[in-house]
Amino acid sequence: MNRLVFCLVRLALGYGLGLLLALAPVGMAPAALAQNSVGASSGPWPTVQINPLVVELFTSQGCHSCPPADQELERLADMPGVLGLSFHVDYWDYIGWRDPFASPNATNRQKYYRHVLAKRYIFTPQFVVGGNWSPEGPTSLLDQDLMRYKGDPIMLRTDQDGIYLPETGALGGIADLWLVHFDHRHETEIRAGENAGRTLAYRHVVRDIKHLGDWRGAERRIAWPRRVGYGIALLVQHRSDGTILASLAHMQ
Repeated sequence: MNRLVFCLVRLALGYGLGLLLALAPVGMAPAALAQNSVGASSGPWPTVQINPLVVELFTSQGCHSCPPADQELERLADMPGVLGLSFHVDYWDYIGWRDPFASPNATNRQKYYRHVLAKRYIFTPQFVVGGNWSPEGPTSLLDQDLMRYKGDPIMLRTDQDGIYLPETGALGGIADLWLVHFDHRHETEIRAGENAGRTLAYRHVVRDIKHLGDWRGAERRIAWPRRVGYGIALLVQHRSDGTILASLAHMQ
């Protein structure tokens, strides 16, 4: 069977989730709904990047088309003002190689984007820039003026006690608060599947993403989330259209 047709038949099984995903980004880690503050603090992050442009790559070690995109993300991750995140989906795992970083949470996040960005199906590799734009076809983000997709982010404030979301009447809906933990870099020797015999490198592999609750425009404090591993980021994302309204990241 043609590889593309084979892949699309498999991915079509998730097509009916669109309406549910419009209501909330379901299927990720269970929500821990916050009241006045969120999280158990281990103190302020030593350094922070405020409002880097978030570039997400949905990829898999089992996908023969993905290595060039993985290499591109590695370069994007080193760009000032950019937070590159690699989400390894699990729907390639049945073909012959089980991706050790694959997660159903990554697949469900990509299904959420399929709905809000009005895509017909999910596929790899797929870049999503700023939560609201995904290029069509083999487009290199390195050739793009990425900062034009950043928009006018909400300014977060920080102090010793936490991260503060300002009061705003311009939210126009509900935003979700996501906490992301990611690794620095991995190299994997692929022993089976479409990339068998290759040793491939991956940057900023997402290992955990948790929903901290929603935000409806009231002033709010988030206690400093505990750092685990190399990188941590807070994403404030508009639920209905995917736009990342604010971001804060720390990498040690």
